[in-house]
Amino acid sequence: MKLYLTFFLCLHVSYSYAQIATVPLQSNAVIDNFLEANPNYHWAESEIKNKWGVKDTLDLPFFDDFSHEGIYPDSSKWLNNQVYINAHFPYLPPSIGVATFDQLDQQGIPYNNTINKDFKGPGDSLLSQPVNLQDSAGLPYQLSDSIVLSFFVQANGYGYHLAGEDSIRLFFKNSFGNWVQVWSRAGQAETSAFDQIFIPLNNAAYLHKGFQFLFTTYSRQVGNANHWHLDYVKLDKNRSVNAIYHQDYAVQGLPSSLLERYFEMPYEHFILDPSSEVADSLYVRASNLDEDTLNIEVKHREFFNSIELVNTSFAANAANIFPLNSAQRRLESYNFYSGLTGPLPVVLQREFEVREAGVINKFTDNDKVSAQQRFYDYFAYDDGTAELGFGFDHLTNPSNIEGEIAYRFDLKKQDTLYGIGVFFNRSVFDVSREQFTLRVWQEIAVGGATEDILIYESTPLIPQYTNQINRYHIHYPDTLLILPEGEFYIGWHQSSMFNLNVGWDRNSGRHENPDLVSEDLYYKLFGTWSNANLPYGSLMMRPYVGSSREVFASVEPIEQKPTRLSFYPNPASNEIHFKERLKYLKVVDQCGREVISAEKVKSIDVSSLPTGIYWIFARNSSDQSLRSKLLIFAPQ
Repeated sequence: MKLYLTFFLCLHVSYSYAQIATVPLQSNAVIDNFLEANPNYHWAESEIKNKWGVKDTLDLPFFDDFSHEGIYPDSSKWLNNQVYINAHFPYLPPSIGVATFDQLDQQGIPYNNTINKDFKGPGDSLLSQPVNLQDSAGLPYQLSDSIVLSFFVQANGYGYHLAGEDSIRLFFKNSFGNWVQVWSRAGQAETSAFDQIFIPLNNAAYLHKGFQFLFTTYSRQVGNANHWHLDYVKLDKNRSVNAIYHQDYAVQGLPSSLLERYFEMPYEHFILDPSSEVADSLYVRASNLDEDTLNIEVKHREFFNSIELVNTSFAANAANIFPLNSAQRRLESYNFYSGLTGPLPVVLQREFEVREAGVINKFTDNDKVSAQQRFYDYFAYDDGTAELGFGFDHLTNPSNIEGEIAYRFDLKKQDTLYGIGVFFNRSVFDVSREQFTLRVWQEIAVGGATEDILIYESTPLIPQYTNQINRYHIHYPDTLLILPEGEFYIGWHQSSMFNLNVGWDRNSGRHENPDLVSEDLYYKLFGTWSNANLPYGSLMMRPYVGSSREVFASVEPIEQKPTRLSFYPNPASNEIHFKERLKYLKVVDQCGREVISAEKVKSIDVSSLPTGIYWIFARNSSDQSLRSKLLIFAPQ
């Protein structure tokens, strides 16, 4: 039997993990969210700009390591914005931030709004501004000036794997206006380290005032997949293809969370026992691109409401990093929680900066990284970005079996569960009308527990696609769910096999050690819970606790509560009758077991049910959710 993960795309090509696999998804939620939040944003795709004003061409050197903030390339260096600038998809890049190539346009949707794994064509491209290679200080460039273009490239990273027919290509524009392919690389299934490539400009036809270079991909039309990651692009004179080092060091990735178990958690629970939740160490990675071993120091600062909470000295966190290598840097955690007050969310602003004392660093933009630590009213193992998707594999599992997913969380006090957040991804397999139910358990039959204790099940639902980063669809239970202190589970049940395609965060924000398997996620097939052979990462489901609030109500309409189902008699002992013909119904006992199910009915026989309390979940001909409590008094 298999579960499967799905990447941002949608066709069935999978990674196998014994009982699970991976396939791609469809779009890029980060870009979609940015464009919605910035409706007037305009990317200046044609104007050449630099700090001296508008010019006709750029001068050497040309350099970009994509460490700037934002999701699009720097328009002063590049003429288009199809690639995605990010720090989540690459694996150990030379410096923080890369340009990711996929099969999505600048709006984060598939080209031609089509997913077709059998069609191959151009994907993303990255086109440089014109560069003046005709003259320098009044003198013409010669081939003897040894102008070389170098860059680092990686296939896949945390993204989806490539096939041999997929490729990335590099073109130069000569003085005749023709584009000449000078380099290419075929796709590969496995992720390897970033590879540095050197391309000498050894043809005089390239030495003109309007020289440009173009990276482009050729791939199957599969959306947010078949990833290539480009970093540290450098074009300059007096270079050698054997000069592989750069006088630079950099932050390599995002810092770890302040929390040990969760990426984020409710402030009211955190503050009850902060010492048990705070990580004993903080991590950030640094890289060394120089030819010498460098003693890299790290400075760590954090702020709350502009009040500085910590400011470590550079010298307190120093360690050697070998040439063309990187290292995880460990910093001591600190007591940040004693002075946190104010309304939710509680947000800490965080900064990490690297340096080597006494050594000149030619490029400083990649020496610092900023992040936030948020405390609100939800628990989250994930960092809010989905590299994959998660669900049961309907192409492998028998279609007539049921499946369940359960995700464990831990309350520090009794509290009300007012919402369940789910990040749904679209897939090539259309499940937009497939039904499932959300469930809440006090415990499930794992460890020392002998049976599942189900305390809530929703009416049948269908996926709700917000398709935006940090914009989870929130389900609001119509039953008051007061949970005791301790563990509980949220998840879902599906009565047939299909891929629900819930978001999956590949690195869970744990960039210091992304290859961790969740110990809190379980799946059930054939009546048995298991967490064997899960992939690395975290499921993007979140429980919301405390006082009910309209989460993202200005963007997403609140899910309507199910309408009360009308029937008679109640209590009943033999047969009950409904006031309308129902499209579907099921009767569930207090332990969450389904005891009756039926379709297209106006009455059902309940004489086989023992005395007790039951729930009826139903949908009418208008596809409206209905539910009601049923009391059974069985004849003695």
